[in-house]
Amino acid sequence: MDVTPELLAYYGQDREHQRLRVGRDRLEFWRTQDVLRRVLPTPPARVLDVGGGTGAHAEWLAADGYAVRLLDPVPLHVTRAS
Repeated sequence: MDVTPELLAYYGQDREHQRLRVGRDRLEFWRTQDVLRRVLPTPPARVLDVGGGTGAHAEWLAADGYAVRLLDPVPLHVTRAS
């Protein structure tokens, strides 16, 4: 998949790192967390977080005992996630 310059420019503004961590978007974070905890197998298990952004979900999944691998087409996101 090719990443367009426009996509890289948008996500290169570095807004995504805080988006799910503060403000009203925390609701999206909590809801996703709730759904995933109900459908994922019990840890330890492997999780592939495709399009995982800066790692908001990978972080808590790893803390819960999952072996998480994050993939994202935006280099800044991968740097932030690691």
